[in-house]
Amino acid sequence: MAPKKSVSEGPRRKMLKSKAQRDEAPSLDNTFSSSEHSVRFHDDISPRTVVFGKVVDFPYFVNHHINISELFEAQGWENFLSKRQIQYTTLVKYFYTHFEFSHSKITSYVKGKSISLPLSTLASILGVPRTTIQRYTTNSWMQFEGYNPLESIRQMCGNPSIEKPYRLKISELTLESRLIHHIISHNILPRSGSYEYTSYLDLFILWCILNKVKLDLAFYIGWHMDTCVKKKNGALPYGLHITTILNHFGVDVSGEKETRNVIQKDVYGETTMRQMRYEFKDNTWVKKDAHVMEQVDEEAQMDEAEAEGNEEAMQEDQEPPTAPSSSSRVNEDNFQLMFGRLDSLATGMGNLKTSLNNFSSMVTKRFSTYDENFASLAQSMEEINERLINQGI
Repeated sequence: MAPKKSVSEGPRRKMLKSKAQRDEAPSLDNTFSSSEHSVRFHDDISPRTVVFGKVVDFPYFVNHHINISELFEAQGWENFLSKRQIQYTTLVKYFYTHFEFSHSKITSYVKGKSISLPLSTLASILGVPRTTIQRYTTNSWMQFEGYNPLESIRQMCGNPSIEKPYRLKISELTLESRLIHHIISHNILPRSGSYEYTSYLDLFILWCILNKVKLDLAFYIGWHMDTCVKKKNGALPYGLHITTILNHFGVDVSGEKETRNVIQKDVYGETTMRQMRYEFKDNTWVKKDAHVMEQVDEEAQMDEAEAEGNEEAMQEDQEPPTAPSSSSRVNEDNFQLMFGRLDSLATGMGNLKTSLNNFSSMVTKRFSTYDENFASLAQSMEEINERLINQGI
């Protein structure tokens, strides 16, 4: 009997075999603890932006008479806020791929190292104290003994005539409060997006810092990490400080290519004050190129002061307008010239004069919106730049 001929694999058999090989679970190294985490990394975590954070140059503010160093020293956060180190962007994303927060403990896994962080250990690693104040809210005023939203807003704005509490624009804050809010939104509760308005939680934390009410920073870090990672496409916070956690657990960071180091724009100091359009003159901070509408005579100034009440005090806490385009500046000059001449003609005509002054004030306020628009544009550009840096571009 003739031996049976071997049958060579036909094209169809090869195609089916190739498909089966593709459907097999990929082999795993120690990067991920399971295939599910590998999928989560590639589909969800990898495309997200990492928020690096900022570094506060406290000696600069001490030397320039801005009282924030004492306030953060009272919280015990000075070392946390002034720390400089490298961010390992890919490892940060591995950390959040495996991140869980439950029963006041963070767990994760990075490159073969299991991470278990009770909040007490997290506080010790980051060098911040523990306290009993662990309050948060996202959509209402905080309920806390001694915290009065209206009084706190008056304090933050330096304006005792505010009649009801509301979520403030950052341009309404005093210089000191505005700097502290910057630090909250980039270091304490880091996030991406618009910073034009304060949140309810921002305002509570700002009040605590201004009044030296000690907060549990480790709690807020764990809670904020959990909130951000669960948010669809949410930015991943604390990029700079996760390096401290990785080092504590002995994660191998050698050979990591996607890194981010501190650059000048990451430091709160002289550059920050310049971007906010403040300059140091005669031992005090003043705004550069602040727009002031000139009145024709002293009587007009007195009339406006009586009509506007305390509005001037509020305007002093707003950011000065970014320089508009040349055509806008010409139009503004023309408006002011026109109003000056009309105001002169209005002498002895009280009603007409009042109407013109009101119209003049309305137009002036309209031009002040340049500040808010350009501030939002500057923030958007900073976010785009941050993403490009994270992606190594």
